[in-house]
Amino acid sequence: MFKVLALPLLFVSGQLLAATTAITQLDFAQFTKQIKENVAGRPAFQGTALLMQGTDILWSYQYGATAAGKPFGQHSAFFVGSISKTLAALLVMQQVERGTLDLQAPVQRYLPKLQQQWASSVRLADLLSHTSGLVDLQTQQNYGQFRYNNLNFQLLGQILTAVTQRPYAELASELLHSCQMQNAGFEVKPDTVSQGWQEEQGQLKAITGFMPIEAQPSGGLIASAADIGLLPLCLQQQLSKTSLSQMSQAVVLRQHRWGQIYYGYGMQISQTAAGTEWSHGGYIPGYVSVFNYYPEHQLTLVVLENQALDPADFGRVAYYHDKLRELVISNLSQYH
Repeated sequence: MFKVLALPLLFVSGQLLAATTAITQLDFAQFTKQIKENVAGRPAFQGTALLMQGTDILWSYQYGATAAGKPFGQHSAFFVGSISKTLAALLVMQQVERGTLDLQAPVQRYLPKLQQQWASSVRLADLLSHTSGLVDLQTQQNYGQFRYNNLNFQLLGQILTAVTQRPYAELASELLHSCQMQNAGFEVKPDTVSQGWQEEQGQLKAITGFMPIEAQPSGGLIASAADIGLLPLCLQQQLSKTSLSQMSQAVVLRQHRWGQIYYGYGMQISQTAAGTEWSHGGYIPGYVSVFNYYPEHQLTLVVLENQALDPADFGRVAYYHDKLRELVISNLSQYH
């Protein structure tokens, strides 16, 4: 067993808060053994993973190298896919606090050029929770039910640009900088991203990562594992307790391989043996990512891979992440 230092204090809305429990021991050897496991029918883990508490990295593992031959590290950059939505939701909640956005207002208030019937009734809150029912700009089905669609967050990005008169990437990059997420960004970063690999007909093929500007709020973020480990801390630093509570409320149930998982505003919420869990994953060609955060323990698990296996079997795609998550919950359950 490996000793872990006393839990750091965190800033929340300008005040220092300590964790409700002090983790004194975590078996890091378990995590290393698990991620190095060879699994029949699946390539070995390739990417970077870490456990972070506050700003302290407690454990990390990297395997693989950049196209230039440099070994992966905690600060190696990857496309992180839909983890981008958590960042976008944070930016929306900041504007709500400033009074420039109203979560109950219809989309059409901020994007008046949208003349489709749904635009006068779908609220910003519906976009944040994937309950808009939007299939595309012309089609809406089952309003109020969970329907995951990147379009929801692309519209939120357009709304943010409309009310601030600033490009989405500029707004987001300013926030990333203030949260010390130094290797995170958007269109200025692709040349620094690790080579991606996509599985096609059982073979991994090299792929060049790319996200169009309109997809930045829904899946275009580029970041390192160390950056994503700071994202939950960023939420707590940047938002009031009220806004954070709204963002982390369980709005709608979604189907998930983990069992009963809810979606709030730009992130998943679930109850585990380790207490409440916030999470989000991402999958784009060449890259898979997930973070899990346990507020009661201020512990974050981040797993980024630069190989995206066939999404028809997502348990296979996310095998190593799921196993590491199980270990985290098992380790933390003794403190809950």
